[in-house]
Amino acid sequence: MMFVNAIFLFLEKIEKWLKEGKVELKVTRINMHGAPGAGKTCSQHLLLNEPPPSCTDSTPIACPAIRATRISIDGKNKWERVELKDLYKQLASHLKEAPDETKREKKSDKASLDIDDDGSESDKDETDNEPTDNKPIEKESAEIEKKQTEIKPAETEVMKEVISVHRTENVKKLSTNWVYFIDSGGQPAYRELLPLFTRAAALNIITIDLTKGLDEKCRFQYHISQHTSPINTELKYSNCGIIQSTISSEAMLNSIKIPYVSDMPKHSHYLILGTRKDELEKRDKLGELNEMNILLLKEYKDNRKVIMLNERQGLVIFPVNTLLPAGSKEREKASVSLCKAISNFGVEMTIELPIRLLTFEISLQREAKKKERSFLTKEEAVKIGKSLRLDDESDIDDALQYLHDVTIILYYRKVLPNIIFVDPKPILDVFSHLIAITYVDHDKLDLLAEPPPSRDETYNLIKFGLFKEDVFKKIGIKLKIFDKNLKSSHMIKLLIHLHIIAKVENRKEGDYFFPCALPSYDKLNPAPTEIQPLLIAWEINNNGTTTLAIPQGLFPLTIVHLLEQKGKVDFSPDPDLDNKFYRYHDAMSLRVYNNHFIHIINRYTHIEIHFRGDCKNSCQRIRELVTDAITKSRKDLNVDDDHIFAFKCPQKERYCIVRQDDKSSTWYSHCTHCETQCKVLESDDSYKCWFFSDSLLSSPGAEASSEDPPSKKCKEQHTAGLSAAGQFRRISARLGRSISSCLTTVSMNLNAEGLITQELHDEMINGRDIDSKKAPKLVNAIQSRLNTHTNPEAYLKEVCSALKDVGEKQITGIVNELEQSATD
Repeated sequence: MMFVNAIFLFLEKIEKWLKEGKVELKVTRINMHGAPGAGKTCSQHLLLNEPPPSCTDSTPIACPAIRATRISIDGKNKWERVELKDLYKQLASHLKEAPDETKREKKSDKASLDIDDDGSESDKDETDNEPTDNKPIEKESAEIEKKQTEIKPAETEVMKEVISVHRTENVKKLSTNWVYFIDSGGQPAYRELLPLFTRAAALNIITIDLTKGLDEKCRFQYHISQHTSPINTELKYSNCGIIQSTISSEAMLNSIKIPYVSDMPKHSHYLILGTRKDELEKRDKLGELNEMNILLLKEYKDNRKVIMLNERQGLVIFPVNTLLPAGSKEREKASVSLCKAISNFGVEMTIELPIRLLTFEISLQREAKKKERSFLTKEEAVKIGKSLRLDDESDIDDALQYLHDVTIILYYRKVLPNIIFVDPKPILDVFSHLIAITYVDHDKLDLLAEPPPSRDETYNLIKFGLFKEDVFKKIGIKLKIFDKNLKSSHMIKLLIHLHIIAKVENRKEGDYFFPCALPSYDKLNPAPTEIQPLLIAWEINNNGTTTLAIPQGLFPLTIVHLLEQKGKVDFSPDPDLDNKFYRYHDAMSLRVYNNHFIHIINRYTHIEIHFRGDCKNSCQRIRELVTDAITKSRKDLNVDDDHIFAFKCPQKERYCIVRQDDKSSTWYSHCTHCETQCKVLESDDSYKCWFFSDSLLSSPGAEASSEDPPSKKCKEQHTAGLSAAGQFRRISARLGRSISSCLTTVSMNLNAEGLITQELHDEMINGRDIDSKKAPKLVNAIQSRLNTHTNPEAYLKEVCSALKDVGEKQITGIVNELEQSATD
């Protein structure tokens, strides 16, 4: 309820600010994707009709967004960057056109903002005509002091600039058709982290090098200060692979949710931009471009999200020469043509931005520029806000949160409440340099950190993915971004909050684990057969064809979330000591529940879980542990749709999707391409063990012998000697999930038998929490009573009887398992 009230108050505040005056912006968010060296940065410069970039250094994880506006010159649509002086003009033109009703409110609303407000109204004491005999002297003097220190809106630096523009220039309103470009790095680790630092884009431009063809594998390289370092990775993307992964991954991301936004595109769109067209012409190989169009048309002709150059002619790729000479008519023509094509797609959203917040944003940018920093402190932001009559700290927080959602400003209130990143460059640069340490030769490390990291520090980062805060400090010194306000510890705190790194203990190699620093796997062990690998993915249905995909960035987040489960998950032994274990950025072995090892592999279309051994009864618990981490990760990535489970089909090179009609129904499998369904969950324990308890596997109820399946022997080993409380604890998590759908009946049955207190029963029936949160409380109460009961076996027997009387199949199955283990 408190959260709902906070949202309501926030929207009410935005509504009030909009009434004062607003700027209606038509904004198109564009993310640039592609392999390293494919021409993303050059393409961006072409779109802005700017000279090709002279520097060839690798782009970091993502560049700070470039804000551009669409202008019309001589009837030609062009884009050009929006500079700070342009924003002054924008603000001046809109303040000049403030609505009449807003001006009428000026006198009654001292918080309003006006270009002609010199503060005279605020200087007048509103209590002049009131009796002053009873006023405390202290309060009166405090008010006088406040008036003397109050900054008037017209006295702020931004408003001085705006007033100057208003009085000295013929103010012409700036176009409100804006574009936000995000250029991104193409290195594998950068691509995995990109979704955490960018918001879903209306248009994704996928840049491919036409000289590479569709299937030729890209070579990954890192460039810095004219030095090139090859990235030794077995992960090799082709142009086709990058197109497929970008389209499937971006399609899962939710659109950004911002108040007062209309005309929001229902889904992301994709444009495939082919660079180095001139090279194909020189080699007389334009026929290769036609072949690529034919192949892509076959793949995407029915995908309405992929924008085509000419659908009738079967042209999918937009071919360009991004290196046309600066200032030439050819470059201008190419720029105008591409801008016009994108403008015609109609993928912009309409944002109503309060003028007060536009002024606040400009003021923050100006102050950061003045201080030669890319961030401001909360104290500095509050001072600026008060000059614009954002008097309460809650006003400042709400304004900053709104700007975080709408603009390039980043504000992580929960973890760094005193730091506002006016420009996200420090986060991206520090992080990009940390990854780059694993790429460059040792004699080039001075380009990334000062002093360069030692051999041991570099080795521990590459070999184990571990580092200490000192490495961050060295990078910060090189980049000159840390000071008394922004420290390396702040960056560590932020990365832990974003689940990019995990805090580890008792490791001499480092205090923090960063999976993206590890190399990619080069060879995998054969998949186990005694327990079939479980696949986790998202199901993509396109005109009757089912494929699997995962969101970009899911794998490293999942590994970090798992390692945050202290006491349940830990590192496996060093793979150098035993090659059955993995420690790569796309394959990781972990120790779970002290005596099991799982291997999690990123197949880029799905995540695969390998579990070896003869303990099939542990599979459900492991599945729940991993999928809980995956659920948290997809929320971090702003993905609403939930994952699905699958197996590789035993008959064809396809998949058996595992489904459940609702939470209380039985799991079943469905093959995507088999006319005769395999029904693997009905016939084979090596599949069933992931979804069914031991009591539902083959030969249930039989007495264990040397001929029995290993799973039953393993179960007896695990449950032998456990107390009644221990037996119940083993199934408590599953029981909690099962009873949530019928919590009222369960609570009534237990209360009728006097097995729970009346107070707890009342909470289960009338409590405000949702049932999925109340159910674990009920299970915990039973567990606590078992722990202290004088006759726990008798109490457990009564609980089992009451639960069976509910009549739910899933609950009965769990209780049967519990009773069986209690009698073994």
